[in-house]
Formats: sequence, C-alpha cells, structure tokens
Amino acid sequence: MMWYGGPWGWSGGWFGLGGIGMMIIGFLGFVLLVVGIVYILRWIFYVPGYGERRYRKYVGSEESLEILKKRYANGEINREEYEKMKKDLGF
Repeated sequence: MMWYGGPWGWSGGWFGLGGIGMMIIGFLGFVLLVVGIVYILRWIFYVPGYGERRYRKYVGSEESLEILKKRYANGEINREEYEKMKKDLGF
C-alpha cells in the first residue's frame, strides 16, 4: 500500500527533494539573506581608509620609534633588524 507522497510520507516538495530538501533550501535561503544584509550594511557604512589610518598611526611617529628602541633594548630584535625597521619607519 502506498501512502500519499511516497513510502516515507514526503510529498515531493521542491524539485522532488521532499521535506528534507525543502528544509535545506530554506536554510540556504536564510543564510544567503543574512549574508546579503551584512554586505549591504558594510557597503552603506563603509569608511574609506579606515584600516590604513590604524596602520599609519604608528608609521613615522615618535611612538613607533620608542617602541622599536624598547624592543632593541630588550633583545627582542638584533641590530640589523633594528636598522631595517627604523629605515622602514622613515627615521
């Protein structure tokens, strides 16, 4: 005897995937909706150069040179690394 929708009680659903397939497609649709909303919000509230400003805060500043001097004094870096980093910072 066949029940309505096949032997497991599934009605065929979307593209013949049944109830499980409908749940998977629904979940994927929800994930795509959330990802889309996140990207739209990032696009609306995007601040150009935000990451660069955090990096440039230390490049060429006296604070960066002090940090470098402390690292050299503590023995974290050798003389070659110190000179290279100092040059990279613009000093």
